[in-house]
Amino acid sequence: MAKTKTSFDKDNQPGKRKPRGKSERTKILESFKRRGKTEDGFYDLLTEKAFNPEDQFSFKELLSRLSPIPKAVAPLISFPLRKDGTVSQKVDDIMEGISRGEIPPDLGHLLITSIQAAYKIKELSDFEEQLQMLEAMLKEKDSAK
Repeated sequence: MAKTKTSFDKDNQPGKRKPRGKSERTKILESFKRRGKTEDGFYDLLTEKAFNPEDQFSFKELLSRLSPIPKAVAPLISFPLRKDGTVSQKVDDIMEGISRGEIPPDLGHLLITSIQAAYKIKELSDFEEQLQMLEAMLKEKDSAK
């Protein structure tokens, strides 16, 4: 079985690298130049179109750039959560907070899902650690024979 290199030393570099292409902005500005137009002229035209009552797109586009809709964020909440509690105890604390109205249900669901993901990561890390210990023990046992 062939062994593949995984290091990034000087002997393991890509051959010929392709140059990065032009960005879309650069392509558009070059097109403006070929047509004798400018970026400022484009914005002037866009503003002019926005004041045309028949062109709803330009007006909406300019409005969203000038006054963007704020991103929705979850409210700050405070509730008791056992720091050293088990996973099920923490979930119970969140469910209790939801039932008392301290935690919005959608935020409670997000918190429980986050705890679940963190627990799965810990579980996998512990499993890998135990596997490595078992492999080391087997190597010691084989080398002692």
